[in-house]
Amino acid sequence: MPDLREVADQYDREARRALNSAKIEHLRAMAASLRYIVGNRDAAHSDHLRLHYALRVDLPTRWCRKRGYTATLGYDGIYFQRDDEPVQIATVGDTLRWDGRRISVERAA
Repeated sequence: MPDLREVADQYDREARRALNSAKIEHLRAMAASLRYIVGNRDAAHSDHLRLHYALRVDLPTRWCRKRGYTATLGYDGIYFQRDDEPVQIATVGDTLRWDGRRISVERAA
């Protein structure tokens, strides 16, 4: 069974081939909706969050804030910090891990 991201990509490919503007709009909306679902599902994990382009902008900052961190989005990723801990930066492809006490960044391969 295909992943929802793959299905969203299929809708995008169909939209590029479509000739009718209403159909193009519908297919793009479906792709965006599926990516929205994927992002929400990814952010629901309490112990990790993988950063990817389909993730809504507010989800990583909210995920960090929920764990007591100050978080903001910058040009090169998400910046987060708590109390006197050093600032950490995570970019697309990285995974944020919560061990119950602190967030760490697992770098993309």
